[in-house]
Order: sequence, then structure tokens, then C-alpha cells
Amino acid sequence: MNKILSGIVGVMMITAMSALAASTFKAPTAEQLAAAAKNPAAIEALLVGASPEQAAQVIKAVVVQIMALGLSPTAQAASINSVISTSFTAAQAGSAPLLAASLGTACGVTVAISANPAVVSSIQSAIATAGGSAGTAMAETFSTAYTEAKAASTPASDALPPPPVATGYNGQQ
Repeated sequence: MNKILSGIVGVMMITAMSALAASTFKAPTAEQLAAAAKNPAAIEALLVGASPEQAAQVIKAVVVQIMALGLSPTAQAASINSVISTSFTAAQAGSAPLLAASLGTACGVTVAISANPAVVSSIQSAIATAGGSAGTAMAETFSTAYTEAKAASTPASDALPPPPVATGYNGQQ
């Protein structure tokens, strides 16, 4: 019975902390996101008071901005690694696994990211590195959430209209 009560109290505390954090978060402007893409260390200031879900949206937006900079693949991966590392270091204690899952979901439904396997790989590798001893598990969490979100946002093949039927031409049937 005590374990159940402890679990309920723990969930209530996490919920209250998330609500408090969400109440102090201010969504960044397009200019702030662009600046963070050019200077990945600036993302920490954009995440102040953000819940894991809000932080994931900010990180995703900065990654999309990095992709638009036209950097070499090596420079792009380094910038993404820096953004992820800074973000996971700045994450509220205990929220990193939820941040990994939220980021996976956010990236899975973002065409610009999901259409670029190198970017997805860079994000996953950066999470594994930034997560320390729990990094591999968090990278798996990201991967699972990403895969599920991408599958859910992709229409099933039976939902697509049937292909057009070819008709004869020049009198052929």
C-alpha cells in the first residue's frame, strides 16, 4: 500500500513540476531559433522553463534551422551534436528520457528531418553520447518514438487511391 501511495505522490510531483515549468516557458521567436542554429550554445536560454515536450519542439525547430544553413555534412552533424548535448545537459533532472521520447515524436512527424537519415542518425548518436550511462537507452527511446510517429504520420498504402487504369490509345483497347 505504501508503495502505491509513494508512486501516486511521485507522479503528482512530476506533474506539478511539469506544470510549473510549462507556466514559465516562453516560446522562442523565429529570430531566436535562427540564432541558436548558428550558435548552438544559445539553445540553453531558449529552454528555460520548458517541459520535455516544449523543449523537443524547440530542439526540432533549431535542427531544421541548422539544416537550412547549407553546412557540410560534418559541420551539420557537429552543430546538431552541440544542440542535443546542450539541451540534454540543460534538461530538468529526470526528464531526459521523456525529452528523448518527445524529440523522437517531434522529429518523426517533421518531413524535413524524417526525409534525411543522416540528420536522424546525428540526433540519435548525440542523444547516446549526451545521455552518459543511460545514453544508449535514451537513444533507443528516441528511435522507438521516432519510428512510431513516422509510421503514424505516413498514410497506409490501402488509404491511397488506386492507380489510374491505363486506357487504350490510337484505337487500341
